[in-house]
Amino acid sequence: MVKSYKAHSFINGLRFSCANAIKANKVKIIITFILILVAIFTGVFIAVRSHNTYSLYNLQEISLDDFYSGMAASASAFGSRTLSLFINVTILVCLSFSPYLFPLSLILFVYRGYLFGLNFALIFIFYGVGSIFTAVIIILPCQLLTLFVMVIFYLVLERMNCNCRRFGKGDCNRLFYILAGFVLLVLINLVETLLLCLLSGRVIMVI
Repeated sequence: MVKSYKAHSFINGLRFSCANAIKANKVKIIITFILILVAIFTGVFIAVRSHNTYSLYNLQEISLDDFYSGMAASASAFGSRTLSLFINVTILVCLSFSPYLFPLSLILFVYRGYLFGLNFALIFIFYGVGSIFTAVIIILPCQLLTLFVMVIFYLVLERMNCNCRRFGKGDCNRLFYILAGFVLLVLINLVETLLLCLLSGRVIMVI
């Protein structure tokens, strides 16, 4: 009964923190998602402009053979993306200690948005019209949700750290919020990977 109450209290606290963070950072959120959209379209534009195989190869960190073999839907790809998420979360945790570091977090969000736009376009370039279902139904919502969670995760932590400086002890459950954010990102990654495996989706790895 006590554990159930604590879990319910934590969920309510997380929901309240997210709502407050969104209300207090409306301008930051608008700026962030505008820049992310610009980065996504930039990635799409660059992928379309790099129409030959050599140029496309230079845009990526893994070989084209891996793309065609569907490596992005494998267990190893899941592990690689999880490691990438862990690094991203660690960076965001460090940047959240000062509001003056917000521009650096923007760079991270914009870079991930650029990679998403680039890889989303490359799916169609490599696999043609047959990749529409995989790209639009699986990749698009999962990657956009990942970006959204990362942005809110950062803003909640930034506000919590601000409260800690202002009111002393502040929120003692910061570690739980960090773990909850990371676990949520890993779950999104897991769902995306499982769907790609079930549907034999061939996609570009997004890191």
